[in-house]
Amino acid sequence: MAEYSPELEELPEIDDIEDEIEVAPEEMDDEEFGSYVSRLLEDSIQYCDELSTDRVTSSKYYSGHLPEQEDEGRSGATSYDVRDTVNSILPALMRVYFGANKVMQFTPKGPEDVPMAEQCTSYINNLILEKQPNFFTTMMAVFKDALIRRTGVLKYWYEETEEVKSHNFTGLDEQQAQMLAGEDDVESVELTEAGQTAEGIPLFDVTLKRRVKEGNIKIEALPPEEFLISRTAKSVQTADIVAHRSYKSVSDLVALGYDLESIEEYAGGTEESFSNNEEYINRHADNATRHQGSMEPSSRKVLYCESYVRIDKDQDNYSELLRVCTIGSHHNVVNVMPCDYVPFVCFTPDPTPHSWDGASITDIVADIQRIKSAILRNVMDSLVMAVSPRMLVTEGQVNMKDVLNTEVGAIIRTKNPAAVSQLDMPFVGQQALPILGMLDEIKATRTGITKASQGLDSENLQSATRLAVDSTVKAAQAHIELIARIFAETGLKPLYKGVLKLVCQYQDREKMARLNNQWVSIDPRYWDADMDVSVDIPLGGGNDMEKMQFLENIAQRQDALLQQLGPENPIVNLRQYYLTLSKMVTMSGFKDPNLFFTDPAQYQAPEPQPPQPTPEEQYIQIQGQKVQADAQIDSQKLELEREKMIRLDDREKDRIESQAQLSLMEMEAKYNTTMDGAKIKAAMERDREEMKQNAAMLQAQLAQQNLPNA
Repeated sequence: MAEYSPELEELPEIDDIEDEIEVAPEEMDDEEFGSYVSRLLEDSIQYCDELSTDRVTSSKYYSGHLPEQEDEGRSGATSYDVRDTVNSILPALMRVYFGANKVMQFTPKGPEDVPMAEQCTSYINNLILEKQPNFFTTMMAVFKDALIRRTGVLKYWYEETEEVKSHNFTGLDEQQAQMLAGEDDVESVELTEAGQTAEGIPLFDVTLKRRVKEGNIKIEALPPEEFLISRTAKSVQTADIVAHRSYKSVSDLVALGYDLESIEEYAGGTEESFSNNEEYINRHADNATRHQGSMEPSSRKVLYCESYVRIDKDQDNYSELLRVCTIGSHHNVVNVMPCDYVPFVCFTPDPTPHSWDGASITDIVADIQRIKSAILRNVMDSLVMAVSPRMLVTEGQVNMKDVLNTEVGAIIRTKNPAAVSQLDMPFVGQQALPILGMLDEIKATRTGITKASQGLDSENLQSATRLAVDSTVKAAQAHIELIARIFAETGLKPLYKGVLKLVCQYQDREKMARLNNQWVSIDPRYWDADMDVSVDIPLGGGNDMEKMQFLENIAQRQDALLQQLGPENPIVNLRQYYLTLSKMVTMSGFKDPNLFFTDPAQYQAPEPQPPQPTPEEQYIQIQGQKVQADAQIDSQKLELEREKMIRLDDREKDRIESQAQLSLMEMEAKYNTTMDGAKIKAAMERDREEMKQNAAMLQAQLAQQNLPNA
């Protein structure tokens, strides 16, 4: 019998061990992943083709091709209500975003972030509004697509390009040519002998080819039929798939880094990709050259889809956002890489809750255009029948050719005068005019656009009260303001935040930029890419004149407070006063307020002047200057006295020496003996030293006398 062991009892069962072992999930293989992406793309393409049918209809309403003429020979008059409404809203929207200096502003998270937020606001506004080529026309295309066809699509991305540029240099020696050839960005070097110097040094002409890399932010308006999205999407950012399908030439794909062999393998059948898309067919109806029939192989067009797919590719129960690129109508995957943003922004004027799109102006006005067109056609037909009525003719009694001749003054040959008579059809068009007016009122209620708000109805403007006119204008502005606010919140804010993120991600070094007419150093690496964006919509609450008057009143109040309380007060500061003046300048149509006023934040004050002394301080200063001047005069007098004493001492010394010499000669002649000159001279030097000491004592006494005055 085996001995009992407690260690054996504590061992777990084998099945339990297997349950505790974590099995690593198996990643989707390429075939499975490609099949999943292909299914998503095919479903989104089918959904896009269905939407294209509605967009084609909307485009026909805008162009006046709908409703179609029903009967030949009847009036084909069409009311252009969709076009008129869209063209009334579009100028106001463009003025909102391009009339002011800064519509979008980045919001700092704390007081310490204010300078950074202001710098980001100036730089991104300048980058988007000024540095983007044709940005005005790009946004107008997007807004038009949204107003007419429900959705306008904008794509933004960072594009890095390489370009080989040639540079020519003449008259270089061998060392200079080698230095140029040794630079890092040199692609190739061509040397040509160009003679030699007077010393015999050979010279060369050098042609360099440099490979230059440049990176720029790109913003483009996409044709609606090129934008793909899953039919169950609630927003662009959360959709299972969002894609941009387009035709690209073989050379373009090679430039993107794809090998030619793969392109040729997957490029078949591309012509069928847009075959069911009525919108694409109508847009390219005049294009006689077919893609497959291109004579140049490098110019042949290939279907290219850039998709952003949310998928759990690594099977870890978390969906990742992947950028997947495919070629050909079978959507063969050629590139997969992770990403952290979807580079598409959608605009819609009337968004539907819980959906990525909404309604357009065409959806709101199309039925009115159909009804008005039908009424107009009947009115015109009634007018034609009244002017040119039908004729009653007795068969066999009238020449039918004469009856059918509508020439003025033409005769009708008849056997019986009673054989021809006119069928009177009275004009009833005036009865339909009130209905047309009623339809215009319905349209105004839906859109807010009226003749009064456009300033076109002079009669009503003159007869109505100011309050009624203001109410009409404000109603129209409220509708436009709502559309502008929707575009800003759902479209422009994501665009600005996305561009800021790209700048922070790809601009990896400090650079100089011109902001507010000043060159400043910026380094986006230290910016906060997650800053929020605020929107200032300059609409609503009255017309421009009323707003200008309101701003003038504010400026007067601010000016009075600054004069009364000084620039440092708790109510208003110089910065707020400057912003008021800037707003007045931008409302006047000028984009740059710095042409008229200087921002206090950029103003560098001169060195402060010392304060003015008080009367007491001025008196003390004057007395001090007087004492200093007296001391200087006394010092000058003392110096003159000293020099005078020195001169007197020298003259006295010469006189004494001359007298002593004379006395010595007299004594030698008198006593007929020789005197000791050295002893006599020594005695004279002692006397002179005594005189110097006396002079020094006198000078000290004079200085002591002047000391209290100093």
